[in-house]
Amino acid sequence: MENYTTDAINIKTYPISENDNIVVMFSKENGLIRGVAKGVKRPKSKLGARMQVLVANTLLLDKRRNLDIIKEASALNPFNKLRYDFDKLTCALYVAETVNSFCTETVDKEQNEAIYRIIYLTLNNIQNSKNKSFALLNVIKFQLHFMRELGFGIELEKCLKCSKKPEYSVFFHYETGGIVCPSCAQAGLRYIKIHQKIRSFLLALNNTPLDKKTEFDDLINEKLADGCFNLLKRYIEIIGSKKSKTFKVMEETKAG
Repeated sequence: MENYTTDAINIKTYPISENDNIVVMFSKENGLIRGVAKGVKRPKSKLGARMQVLVANTLLLDKRRNLDIIKEASALNPFNKLRYDFDKLTCALYVAETVNSFCTETVDKEQNEAIYRIIYLTLNNIQNSKNKSFALLNVIKFQLHFMRELGFGIELEKCLKCSKKPEYSVFFHYETGGIVCPSCAQAGLRYIKIHQKIRSFLLALNNTPLDKKTEFDDLINEKLADGCFNLLKRYIEIIGSKKSKTFKVMEETKAG
């Protein structure tokens, strides 16, 4: 057996036996990894709450052929404020779901560190958001930065067809992940019209580090946040060929 340590954020858990869980984590060094938390369901487990979803830990693991064994966990950030607000928790679970859908175990340490930082900052920003609109604002920032890091960043600067910078409203094409000007839009393709102010808003978020505010942050409202989030959510679902389940739960809860 070979021991190793890593910083990782818990993305998903599921049972493997009466007392043991498998924990899916995004590791700072290795990307998406899976480990067995033995005895975690027992009342006196040393791992306990550290193995809950949406907790960042420094871990000691035993390397095994199939599933590594989680030996020790020291909490870096439990993101406790997420657990007492339904909107914040839903936003954070969407982030975890998206990471689980797109990421794999990989030895690209530089990219893993970048994605880990995106996840960590996003969860921290969501838990400190003052309301649902600001929580969604931080999810939108995550959507833009996460997809760009994976090589699926959206093109908002220039028209995909003529390469000109539009001055007015444009159309966003989901399949190619970019904008086209009205002159280049083709009939029969799936577009959504984006007002110039929305484009400027998304550009600012896309071009600003996650730990910095943009000039638009304090202007966010629920209508703007919902519109931009759903646009990017739809794009991500098309790229990943998989629909998100997290916000469907929120919608059904509201409907009930």
